[in-house]
Amino acid sequence: MLWEYLSVVANIHNLPWVIAGDFNELLSNDEKFGSRPVNLSRALSFKERMDACNMADLGFQGPRFTWSNDHGVSSLIQERLDRFFANPDWCMLYLEAQVSHLTRCSSDHCPVLLDLHPQSNFRLDRPFRFQNFWLSDNSFPDLVRNAWANHAGLYDSLNKFTSEVKFWNRELFGNIFAKKKRILACLSGIQRTMAVRPTSFLVNLEKELQLELNSILNQEEELWAFKSRIN
Repeated sequence: MLWEYLSVVANIHNLPWVIAGDFNELLSNDEKFGSRPVNLSRALSFKERMDACNMADLGFQGPRFTWSNDHGVSSLIQERLDRFFANPDWCMLYLEAQVSHLTRCSSDHCPVLLDLHPQSNFRLDRPFRFQNFWLSDNSFPDLVRNAWANHAGLYDSLNKFTSEVKFWNRELFGNIFAKKKRILACLSGIQRTMAVRPTSFLVNLEKELQLELNSILNQEEELWAFKSRIN
């Protein structure tokens, strides 16, 4: 049914279009690890159907596989099931488009991101802003009182408060986001290695990091929930 629908859509217009999802099909043996080899007949049929719709695979950056059965090394299966296809008109419209396989966290599939206009890593320093969720911590009032403890002028007191609250926020709340970033980076590295050379150690480490990440995500959710209530 899917293929018939795609063929109809491809034939009724010549507009730029893109399709994405879990196609549950593979194009080559490079897109699978473990279990039986790719069925070449099905792979060829998949390619022929996409060619008939004039669709091209947009490729990807990141770990090779988008799905894992999360088993031990002896029965581990990994496959690239999720992908983006686009027709030539769409590709010409978005020349810089980039598909990324993101770090797999709580699902057996990894998120797949299509970025139409990838940005550079250059960022300007953020201006100081008061964060409402700071009020959720009991130590915050003391921080405010200490900033004005010496009865300095308004300018000096504000500078002292700004400096101290940035350090306090980084140590208390910033740790959550820093830990999340570090764990995601570790998971990404593990999943890249697992795509090439999986080991029992990496399988177990990935599961441990997944549990730790879930805990941090719960803490992060509580912070944003508090911020929403205050706003």
